[in-house]
Amino acid sequence: ILAVSALAFLPLTAAAQGTVRIVQTNSAGDNVHIIDPVTNRVVGEIPDIEISNGIAVAPDGSRIYVTGEVERALFVADARTFKVIRKIPVSGRPSGVAASKDGKWIYVGIHDQGGTGMDIVDAVSLQITKNLPLEGMGTHYVFVTPDGKYAMATANGGRGPDAATRNQEGLTLRLVATETG
Repeated sequence: ILAVSALAFLPLTAAAQGTVRIVQTNSAGDNVHIIDPVTNRVVGEIPDIEISNGIAVAPDGSRIYVTGEVERALFVADARTFKVIRKIPVSGRPSGVAASKDGKWIYVGIHDQGGTGMDIVDAVSLQITKNLPLEGMGTHYVFVTPDGKYAMATANGGRGPDAATRNQEGLTLRLVATETG
């Protein structure tokens, strides 16, 4: 059984101009597939990322960012070789991930005990610069606004004082924003 958690389109790179690829996570396994949408065939794989959840591609197409829930890490892979070049431990179980429009920052949603909110990673040093907590809520998806000015996250469920009321009303989504950079 193949469970798809996230899809991303790999933009053009200097080495593969004119080539588009689909990057597919596999939350029921331990790999990420790179798919040629023309032939519908797997043309590459990033192995050993158990329960990969979120995925993003650097704006210049040079890197693929994948969250791995089991190792509680952000995996950074080279987009040409599909080799993991860095595994960055994050502050809790990661979920979604997004890259800033200018390529300077990587935003990782943190979903459980041990951490909440959003870890902000410097894309050059590949170090976490800060965690923005989301009081009692587990972050799931992470987005950057089209103008690149804000990073936002959705939150579902939670342990905060008003979580039970929200959940009884059927509202399990909350949005937070932070200025990028």
